[in-house]
Amino acid sequence: MDLKTIEDLYGFKIYSVEQIKNIYKADTDKGIKCIKRAHMSPSYFLFMYSAVNHLHQNGFEFAIPYNTCLDGSICVEDDKHIYYVMDWVESRECKFKNPEDLKDIIKTAAAFHDATIGYKIPEGAKPRILYNKWTTKFNKKCIELLEFSKIIEEKEYMDQFDEVFAKHLTYFWNQGRESIDLLNKSAYSKISLESQELGEFCHHDMANHNFLRTPDDNIYMIDFDYSIMDTRLHDVASIVIRNMRHGVWDLSKADFIINEYSKYYALSDDDIGVIKSFMVYPQDFWQVGLQYYVEHQPWTMEYFMLRLERVVQDKEIRERFLKKF
Repeated sequence: MDLKTIEDLYGFKIYSVEQIKNIYKADTDKGIKCIKRAHMSPSYFLFMYSAVNHLHQNGFEFAIPYNTCLDGSICVEDDKHIYYVMDWVESRECKFKNPEDLKDIIKTAAAFHDATIGYKIPEGAKPRILYNKWTTKFNKKCIELLEFSKIIEEKEYMDQFDEVFAKHLTYFWNQGRESIDLLNKSAYSKISLESQELGEFCHHDMANHNFLRTPDDNIYMIDFDYSIMDTRLHDVASIVIRNMRHGVWDLSKADFIINEYSKYYALSDDDIGVIKSFMVYPQDFWQVGLQYYVEHQPWTMEYFMLRLERVVQDKEIRERFLKKF
């Protein structure tokens, strides 16, 4: 990162920089700033920028606005990345296991979704649009699971990951087909069309670390880098799933999340059916397969096996949960 360029374009002087995960905390003469390098197109960042501005215009103050350059530009570009700047907010990451944090995460998410309504994509912005595309996406992923199987079959020797993945592939492929069948029988298309007409969009990364609690107990949502145009049910289902993983799959906790969200936006039986369809798809199994067979992530076999075994260990308890949910 060329800090001198950032200084010149944004008009502040950087005294010191500390890297925290994938962002930079910069002490400047204009206050503490968050600087981030992101692998995205300027047209996608324009969507993010306009979406956050829309949230503020609709009264949702807990998405941090982006700083603009001295010439009015909204980000800095180079050949591979864009760089953007925001004010730093002193805070701590929320934790799903903290009941008060979870309540406030759900409340904040519902307020965020309400504030997305009425958004219109500005000229030049190119978001990912997923309205009414879940069935297509799930079909594609089921085909990819079969492609992973073919890769395994064509190997001269199967390694440890291959053996475990192949053993469970048919089971999870069948679950993928089940999720598609449930979607086709649900009110998904109708709900998705209604969301599209409203202009709803999703955060699409509802991890606990993307909700920050400030000392005065405000909850901020951060990191809109994966945001998409889609029904709010995508985010709601994601919150449930993220609270179930790794041996939890607790029906009472899932009910708590659904009921808590319904305090702010009444989820209908049709909505619950769509959420269920989304949850049935074995996303975690497909994703670790993609990371191993296609993306070739530079991880150790030990780490790949840890990720795969977490999914496999959840298999039975997850199946019991899905039958009851």
